[in-house]
Amino acid sequence: MTATAKGVAIRVHDLNYRYPDGTVALEHVSFEIMGGESVALVGPNGAGKSTLLLHLNGILHSIGSRGSIEILGEPIDPKKIHEMPKKIGIVFQDPDDMLFMPLLGDDVAFGPINLGIEREEVKRRVATSLERVGLAGYETRVSHHLSGGEKKRAAIATVLSMEPDIIAMDEPTANLDPKSRAELIDILKTLKSEGKTLLIITHDVNAIPELADRVIILHRTVVADGTAREVFSDTETLVAAGLEVPMIMQFFEVLKAFEYPCDVLPLSIESAVRNLTETAENGGGHIHLHIHEHTHSEVDSAFSRYHHHKRYHRHQIG
Repeated sequence: MTATAKGVAIRVHDLNYRYPDGTVALEHVSFEIMGGESVALVGPNGAGKSTLLLHLNGILHSIGSRGSIEILGEPIDPKKIHEMPKKIGIVFQDPDDMLFMPLLGDDVAFGPINLGIEREEVKRRVATSLERVGLAGYETRVSHHLSGGEKKRAAIATVLSMEPDIIAMDEPTANLDPKSRAELIDILKTLKSEGKTLLIITHDVNAIPELADRVIILHRTVVADGTAREVFSDTETLVAAGLEVPMIMQFFEVLKAFEYPCDVLPLSIESAVRNLTETAENGGGHIHLHIHEHTHSEVDSAFSRYHHHKRYHRHQIG
């Protein structure tokens, strides 16, 4: 059990922020994240997600801001910003913002060295952090020669070397090919299983059920906060925020139009496999779908519900 698992890891109360030009980025934002909890923060572009992230490590604290933030039970002290990476590590969307040293080992060692960690301990942390992200032995590699997926993992390693209780990430799976995305998700799932407190800003709704215990929708203020199922079931709020639900959930909504028995829509591929297996077993090894007069209108309704701007026609099913 990590230290954060004993209480509140992040507490944000009535946070407000205006940019110097007067643009409102955050309004009355309040939420708590418990130690060991994994939370997905979602919202449309310009909703204030990245601005909020910069407040959590003190970069924007007290500059155009009102409200309060506590990390591990302590308010952010502008005089101790250099110590924040020991509590909360921030992984930015563009890994090149975090990889600037001649060699990858230097990048991963940069934070611990600046904290005054002894050389042997720094060396251990570098090796361990790289191994945890699948980059063991990459200490002498040039960071900017890495692939996109490797850079993303390397950026996470630079945070892990600080050994923070909390890790916050901005769009960790963005711009990755399927293999690199799967590798990155596996790393995040491992961190979650280890009890790290995770805050994940993402548009990758299909990854959320695997990674997050809870989903917060931010649109300058918190407009929804609940389990993935609770939030993704609130279609009106999702549409208003320009968001979608996982494809698996959409697919099973369509299956229901063919009278597939499914009271609770699966959110992930794992839960979909379990659902299909149980249904087949209960049906004697078969799954039966049916077409009735109302089937097509119900499929149309499902497409409309999830923002698919097209209609479904009889010739599409033969």
